[in-house]
Amino acid sequence: MSLLALLACIAAAVLLEQLVVRIVRAVLLAAAPLSGEHIDSFVYERALWTPGERQLIPVWLALLAAGACACAAAAFGPGWLWLPAVLAWAAALGWDLWTWERVAASVKFVTWRRGWRRSARRVPISRLSEVHVTEKPLFGPCGVCYLTLQLDDGSAVRLPRTAVPGSLGKVENVANFIRLQMQQVQDLRQRVANERKRARKAAPPLDPTEKELRKRLLELRQQRAQTADGH
Repeated sequence: MSLLALLACIAAAVLLEQLVVRIVRAVLLAAAPLSGEHIDSFVYERALWTPGERQLIPVWLALLAAGACACAAAAFGPGWLWLPAVLAWAAALGWDLWTWERVAASVKFVTWRRGWRRSARRVPISRLSEVHVTEKPLFGPCGVCYLTLQLDDGSAVRLPRTAVPGSLGKVENVANFIRLQMQQVQDLRQRVANERKRARKAAPPLDPTEKELRKRLLELRQQRAQTADGH
């Protein structure tokens, strides 16, 4: 069993796992969008080669074991080695799908899901004040990137990370879509404020008699409140 053959088997296990993962994820997103009743307009997800992700260690160990067992079975002939190879590969596939982390942006919400607990959170775009794309170099070009959301109450939320190679463009697409929706929300708020201002200007002035009635009604309410406090 040569080193080249071992590397080829490991690479084949990784490529096959990623192919199946992408197909299954595409079906799951089509059947049950992360945004719920809204369409996932843009999505990015944690890549298998994201540096520093502990939850990906079992996936890589299982894929290495699957490749090694498959290479040994092909080189030395014992057929029983294919069973642990298939089991290890299936374990890698299952854990990768179970711990699937992704971010989805719809016209109204930003939704994300994290880790093995599969916890999901959602923030309305109307509550966002800023959105940033953060990049952190770790091993040369193989860094990580993610979105940071700034909420209207001043708090910040860091979304799931992914690898820069192959995923940075997707993260930027999600960020640009969110910014576009934020601008539309701001335009709508400005339009509503302008309409209210025009309505106030166009409203006829109050009749002097009506002004006097409102003033007396306010005084009467204040007198009743003072009387109630006195008792």
